[in-house]
Amino acid sequence: MVTSPEGAEAVSAMLWDLGVAGVAEDLRSPTAVRVRGYLPPSRVGRHTLRWLRARIGDLAKCGLDPGPASVTSRPMATRRWARAWRGAARPLRLGRLTVAPTRVRVPARPGQIIIRIDPGMAFGSGAHPSTRLCLHALLRYFRAIRIRPFVADVGTGSGILAIAAARLGARRVWARDVDPVALAVARENLSRNGVAQVVRVAHGAGLGPVPARYDLIVANIIAETVADLLPEVRRRLAPGGVFIGSGIVREGLDLVLNAGERAGLERIDVRVSGEWRAVILAARGTFSSLPRLRI
Repeated sequence: MVTSPEGAEAVSAMLWDLGVAGVAEDLRSPTAVRVRGYLPPSRVGRHTLRWLRARIGDLAKCGLDPGPASVTSRPMATRRWARAWRGAARPLRLGRLTVAPTRVRVPARPGQIIIRIDPGMAFGSGAHPSTRLCLHALLRYFRAIRIRPFVADVGTGSGILAIAAARLGARRVWARDVDPVALAVARENLSRNGVAQVVRVAHGAGLGPVPARYDLIVANIIAETVADLLPEVRRRLAPGGVFIGSGIVREGLDLVLNAGERAGLERIDVRVSGEWRAVILAARGTFSSLPRLRI
């Protein structure tokens, strides 16, 4: 798709809503940005393209000028998409974390943690706002605590959040995903970052059977799935434990917050990046010991 620089973030969000494996943005001119995403052939049809064109046409109602936008599709081999993503990806710097593609050289700096990610066909390159919101929250969490926490990463995708938690000091991370392809990608990334002994990867939804309690639970999925997960989160959080949920568009925020309240979770903070939201929740009445986590 080609759109204006003003509309590029919104168009990228539309592609993520469709479940793309990754998004690449190329500035073609001062007034045009090409936004590319990969979908399995079975999910690309006339209705998908009509939906995208209609959504882009509605951007003007939200005060965004998409310019003379166009939507096209063409078949592409998986390997070719991976090469295209690597060519477009750039290092992402967030505080003392730097997320970089595997083949991009990043100068080492004192105190800097470099995470090497190749998302393959899995979600989680670090470029998406929902992932960045989670990474910011992880940085604040590990700055505020004095323990080495037990962490769960639900819907791990490429493994980026599990790797970040391990590199920031988690004692153990349990990462789960329902997609076997994502799990294979995550295992490669864990090995690449030297944390395979800290992070356990398993197939499945939710939190899994072990351990009984977690100090930190992270879920970067979608609002409906996050909301459904919250009763289990409440049962499995250790005293003083924290939940970070992302992948939530603006319209889904109340759904998540209301589900958290019903589950007995207290709203600690909500962070915003464009259309995307991340929530930080804790068991009601147990959070006074970590006031610095407001991010």
